[in-house]
Amino acid sequence: MSNTFEGEVKEDFVVRLNRLTPETKAQWGKMDVTQMLTHMNDAFRISLGMKPAVDKSNFFSRYITFPVAVYVLPFWPKGEATAEELDQQKAGSKPRDFYTELEFLLKMTDVFNEREENKLKPHPMFGKLTKQQWRNLFVKHLNHHLKQFGV
Repeated sequence: MSNTFEGEVKEDFVVRLNRLTPETKAQWGKMDVTQMLTHMNDAFRISLGMKPAVDKSNFFSRYITFPVAVYVLPFWPKGEATAEELDQQKAGSKPRDFYTELEFLLKMTDVFNEREENKLKPHPMFGKLTKQQWRNLFVKHLNHHLKQFGV
């Protein structure tokens, strides 16, 4: 698997993201569609160093939770707590309008692709990740939220 959101992986996400509308309803959870896009944008912002985050990882979260969540579980568990930097009720960004958030998320995949691995920042729950690990996390995380909104 490549380190990029290119080819079929990117096309799949672009198609699914473009099926969303401001009125798309969640099948579970508390976020509306614009909040979900903001939530995903915050994850990219953290990885790229555009949003500060405190690395609260530990041995268990880095070497047990991360690989189980990303590589073992067939899907992301519904209702799991997120890092406070990604939670809009805590330190997450406040949503802008739907279309701004959507376009920003589409652009973030390109920015992530271009970023050198040594410039990526630690994840607040999982610590220092390689570019491939970040990518695998983003793919799993974004897929989870797109399913949440039925696309």
